[in-house]
Amino acid sequence: MFALSRDYRMTMNEPKTDDDWPQFELDVGRLFSAAPLSPVGSPDYVPGGLDPGRASEVRLMMQAVRDPAKHILLYGERGLGKTSLANTFWRGNGSTTPHPLLVARVQACPFDDFSSLWSRALVELQTAGRLYSQEIRSDFEQVSPDTVRREFQKIPPHIGVIMIVDEFDLLQEREARLLTANLLKSLHDYSVNVTILLIGVAENVDELIINHQSLRRVLSLIKLERMSKVDLNEVLDSRLRLTPLEFSDDARSEIVGLSCGLPYYVQILGRFSTQNAITHRRMRVQVEDMNAAIDNFLVESGQSFVGDYQRAIDSRQTANIFQEVILASALAFSDASSCFKPSEVHKALRLISPAKDERYSRIQQYLSQLASDRRGRMLIRRGMKPDYQYRFSDALMQPFIIMRAIKDGMIDERLRRVLFHSGSEQFRNGGYRLGAAKAYAAQLGMIIPAVTEGAGEENPAA
Repeated sequence: MFALSRDYRMTMNEPKTDDDWPQFELDVGRLFSAAPLSPVGSPDYVPGGLDPGRASEVRLMMQAVRDPAKHILLYGERGLGKTSLANTFWRGNGSTTPHPLLVARVQACPFDDFSSLWSRALVELQTAGRLYSQEIRSDFEQVSPDTVRREFQKIPPHIGVIMIVDEFDLLQEREARLLTANLLKSLHDYSVNVTILLIGVAENVDELIINHQSLRRVLSLIKLERMSKVDLNEVLDSRLRLTPLEFSDDARSEIVGLSCGLPYYVQILGRFSTQNAITHRRMRVQVEDMNAAIDNFLVESGQSFVGDYQRAIDSRQTANIFQEVILASALAFSDASSCFKPSEVHKALRLISPAKDERYSRIQQYLSQLASDRRGRMLIRRGMKPDYQYRFSDALMQPFIIMRAIKDGMIDERLRRVLFHSGSEQFRNGGYRLGAAKAYAAQLGMIIPAVTEGAGEENPAA
């Protein structure tokens, strides 16, 4: 079903016969795959990019690649598309360099030391660089920063090198991180034409790099933030424009709202919802397809969250409200760093459980427990008392909690429409929500206000 058009973009035709539908479903599923797009060396990269909303980050990364011996630390929450961006930023339009690029990739593992990690990196470089240099070795018993630097120097100077080290946060050995920092400084001091791109899940640089202050001249620090509603819509549209499929306004609002700023969820919910529409031979994705997408996600992908979620909410006290507090945390208004205040959780709790008027001090106690080891550190607490703020330790948990609440009936159809469905056009861009929901109209720029039909007045039921 895929065909390369004159601008080298994949396009699909609407299925005409019963035999066309299975292949169409396969092609659309591939397009919405949540796996990193266009892996290094892949021949099917799509110019124009399927990672919209990251133009400023791509520009900074390419500046580092063009700067001899400059390196990159790409970090942020899980589910933001760091790996996908690393695999594609150097291929996009306008990302030209004065040198041909040789790109290799290695993934860090928890059991790695410096030697094992960078020995595998040399193997990948050796494989990728066969056309440029036959001299690169990888058969060392042990490697040091100087060993790696000397092998990089064997690449001809007219060839630029990008070595991607993914999941650097999994590297547990302190010495391995320290020696990696030494390698970066050595490559810089010797002006070796190579860019090391370290990728890690972290809130700040200190969690990834030891003594990063000494690398200020060496490292370009790029933190990925959650995407805005506009960018998430563009992630969806970047796929849809290659197909004859379309989303209804309500289905679009739901997929963007449920994603909570994480492009991973636009992709995976997009795949499940389009799959359901295609199964029913429809070219327009509706809310009923989003219902199926939520069900399929919880069955197929959500199982990995169940254990941590259950550990957080289990309690012998039948009157506990752990489940409600976790959901309120997932819906609470948060800042650009995805941190929320207990006061916002208190407001959200009144929204989802209007019959319960819990004391503010009790909410604080529950949040404190959810940040403890006993409950699996579902939340991370930061700041000083009494100005504590919280965020989810795993960003991917937040949409799971909301979808689980929809499935369990904690978010009923009326509240679901208030939270995620588009209202009249006059309220669609920055209008006000009603009553207790008003404070959440701006949550990550995604939750859209709901209004009564006709007059556009505030809905007292909300």
